[in-house]
Amino acid sequence: MESFFDKCEIKVLFENKTVGETVQNSYNISHQSNRIELLETISSNIVIENFRGKNFEFACALAHSIYFRHGNIQMAHVNRFKELDLFELVVYYSNSDVIDVERKRQIMFYHSQNKLDFEYLNPASILQSSNSYISKIHGG
Repeated sequence: MESFFDKCEIKVLFENKTVGETVQNSYNISHQSNRIELLETISSNIVIENFRGKNFEFACALAHSIYFRHGNIQMAHVNRFKELDLFELVVYYSNSDVIDVERKRQIMFYHSQNKLDFEYLNPASILQSSNSYISKIHGG
């Protein structure tokens, strides 16, 4: 999987921008005809990757390919903008279990209170979509 990520073209929009107590990086990542905008927010115990684009399986392949850098996927949600044929996938990573079941419930409640209609994903579904993308690009 890491070799897949190495084959992507990465354009740095900005790096190491301090926002409060976090650091943000922004990239455009391309592979073949697929392109994803990535906003990365890094704090002391969690990394949030925000993928935006048109090919959901490509975003999942990227999300899965970078967990080795940031730790396990703690939580993920997607917002689909069907009228624009776009989605936004947000993945939370950590090496420590900072998002337990109670914290997930709190986050989901906050989203519902703010009328954010997200589809919540588990790491297995991200892996499945990632594998689907990888098998398509390898002709199988």
